[in-house]
Amino acid sequence: MDIINRKYRDLEFYIDEFKQAKPFPHIILDNFLDESFFQNLVVENINLNKKEGSSFNTDIETNKWTSKNVELSENISRIVDTLYTSKFIGELAKLSGIKDLFSTNSGNTALANYHEMYESGFLGTHVDHSSEPDTGLPHVLNIILYLTKNWNVSWGGSTVLANKNGRQIEKTIDFIPNRAVIFLHTPFTFHGVSKIKNNLLKRSTIYVDYYSKNKNPYSHLSLNFKNVWFKHPTTFILPNFKDYFLKKNREYLKKMFKHKIKSILY
Repeated sequence: MDIINRKYRDLEFYIDEFKQAKPFPHIILDNFLDESFFQNLVVENINLNKKEGSSFNTDIETNKWTSKNVELSENISRIVDTLYTSKFIGELAKLSGIKDLFSTNSGNTALANYHEMYESGFLGTHVDHSSEPDTGLPHVLNIILYLTKNWNVSWGGSTVLANKNGRQIEKTIDFIPNRAVIFLHTPFTFHGVSKIKNNLLKRSTIYVDYYSKNKNPYSHLSLNFKNVWFKHPTTFILPNFKDYFLKKNREYLKKMFKHKIKSILY
C-alpha cells in the first residue's frame, strides 16, 4: 500500500462519514495516491490495443471502452494490484462494516479494471452485476479512481449517484484528478457518469469491485431503501420509460422487469 496517500492507509477514521453519506454510503478521498507517484503516472498517452477489451455505444452507454486487464502499463497494473491486496481489502471491511470481504484475482480477464471514455461519452444510471462471476456471492462495494491529470470539471464526466429507483440524480461527484470514490453496492445504489463535452483528453479511471461471503451483507446498515441483496444483471434506467419498448432496447426491458419484480419480492 506504499503508493496510497499515508492518510488513507487507515480507513477507520472515515467510518461515520461513509455510513452517513447520502443517497447511500460512500466516501470521497482526494489525493488518494501518493503525490509523487501520481505526478509521475503517464495516463493521457496510454495507447492500448482496443481489441483487448470491450467498446460500448448505445443510447445509455456511449463512447466507452474497458480493458480486460491485458497490456496495462506497469504503473496502472501496480495501482490495480494494490487495490486487490488483503491489506487494502481489510481497510475497506473496516470502513464499510461488511464482513468476509474479498475480491476476484488481480489480473483477471472477466472484469475490467481500466476504463476509458471519450468526447460525448455518457453512462446512464444503473446498478452493476450483483454477483462475483465464479461463486455467485454478493457484490457489495466499488472503488473508482480518477486518473486523467489535466481534466477540467467543466468537461463533465462526473460520477452521479441516484435515488433508489435510479430516476433522480441526488449527488454529483466531480472528476478531480487523483480522487477516489468508494461506495456501497446494493440492488438499489444506482449511479452513472454525466456526459463528457468539449474535451481533448480521454476520461481514464480504475474501477475495482468487491464481494462478501455473507449473503445478508447490509444488515448492519441503516439505508433509505431495503437493505437486502438479490441476484440481478447490470440493470440500466432509460431516460424515458417508452424507450424500453423500442426493439433495440428489449434486453434493457427484460433486465429492468426482472430487477423490479425481485425488488418487490425481497
